[in-house]
Amino acid sequence: MEIDVLAFGPHPDDAEMGCGGLLIKLKNLGYKTGIIDLTRGELSSNGNPDTRTKETQAASEILGLDIRENLKLCDGNIINDIESRNRVIECLRKYKPGMVLIPYHIDRHPDHENAHKLLKDSIFISGLVKYETALSYYRPNIVLNYMLHFEFIPSFIVDIADVFEKKVDVVTSYKSQFFSTAQKDVVTHISTKSFNDILHTRARYFGLKINTSAGEPYFINSKIKINDPVNFFNYVRY
Repeated sequence: MEIDVLAFGPHPDDAEMGCGGLLIKLKNLGYKTGIIDLTRGELSSNGNPDTRTKETQAASEILGLDIRENLKLCDGNIINDIESRNRVIECLRKYKPGMVLIPYHIDRHPDHENAHKLLKDSIFISGLVKYETALSYYRPNIVLNYMLHFEFIPSFIVDIADVFEKKVDVVTSYKSQFFSTAQKDVVTHISTKSFNDILHTRARYFGLKINTSAGEPYFINSKIKINDPVNFFNYVRY
């Protein structure tokens, strides 16, 4: 199966938090979508891999994903070695996504930063004709960086007002990780009500930038081409 949009998350729940709104929007438009989790999140202070698997299944059903896989790399020790790259490259060459979503290169969690480097290098190497694996070379045309903890200046913002509540349902499927009535062994940064509020206020903040009620920010290294600035910027209000 070829996938139109493939998101990579360092841990189960990262892709949901960073690009869940876009995944829902694109699924509603008829695109095939998927998520590849790099680790099982086995070092998470709350929950366990079995709980995380069930939560991931629930989130995937809400997202309507066509595929979801876990590469089972080492949580807390994502490294950019040949074995890890080959696992990512296998996914890229197997699913041939037109667009790939990866975490931004700066973040508070070292796994998020290390995942960016691993994914960036794997995406490039996957397109090398002479880098031989069981599958032929392939490189996606579009690579977008999504926001986790570090707030970068976005290249553009996606209007997710019509799917924001569904994104909230997706993120809160991870009851063991985020603010919920589920018992927590440890109070972590992401399990507090304050962090839950950040998810909502961030969406409203970036939505305000594009004159809508909820927005999701992205960074792209490429320049953005616009053919009709009059129509493209008709949402702007001075």
